Amino acid sequence: MIFKTEHSAIKDLEVLDFKEAIWLTHWYPQICQFLGIDPKEDKDALLNALAITSSNITPDVLKQLMLDKSVFAIAPGIYLEDELDEYLKRYNRKEDILISADGATSYLISQNIIPHIIVTDLDGNVEDQLTAQKKGSILLIHVHGDNYHKIQKYFEDISNGRFLLTTQIQPLPGSFNFYGFTDGDRIVCLSTVMSAKEIFLIGYDFGSEIGKYSKDGSIDDELKARKMKKFIIGKSVINWCSNTGQSISFLINRE
Repeated sequence: MIFKTEHSAIKDLEVLDFKEAIWLTHWYPQICQFLGIDPKEDKDALLNALAITSSNITPDVLKQLMLDKSVFAIAPGIYLEDELDEYLKRYNRKEDILISADGATSYLISQNIIPHIIVTDLDGNVEDQLTAQKKGSILLIHVHGDNYHKIQKYFEDISNGRFLLTTQIQPLPGSFNFYGFTDGDRIVCLSTVMSAKEIFLIGYDFGSEIGKYSKDGSIDDELKARKMKKFIIGKSVINWCSNTGQSISFLINRE
């Protein structure tokens, strides 16, 4: 296990098979119940997104990029800056694959680092993500019930570079489900699906604090409480990935 989840409401799912059917019939329904999500809103958002645009590359592009590679998954946690600095000191190899979660992208480009892939639901600074995309990043844009307006706003810019639309429900043509719920755990799911050799976690705190790059704008108490519940989900999803035998470890173990 990567995270301690003995008090998680969904810990029993961690030992189930790692496949789409399990995600759709077990993980997603339980997450919806845990967070009060209406699946119809997710489906409507996906239909609306696909009505104006669809993925312009296939998962084969991701597979070719990630297969048997060392993936550095970069999340916008409170230790992001220190841990990225450690990565640059210890690794920073040309063959490494860097995948950023949403807001972490803003810090990366401030350091003149362009990730290979950005996994995002457009909560962070979208302009920074578009800048990275213009410089070669692939965007994996997650469509769900409360972010469709952002996809609508930015789709023309997004379409100028490489991107895929992802979903947490049954995918429709032009979209894909690589499992996972938060941007951070979706990176780990994606890397597992694409048979990465190993996954190193950078900025994965999932604690009681929210990193300054995690969201574009201030967070009130209600949103913070919801974010904490999402952290619970994220930890269990990453444990689910680790139970496949996938090599997952923290770049810096802070326990």
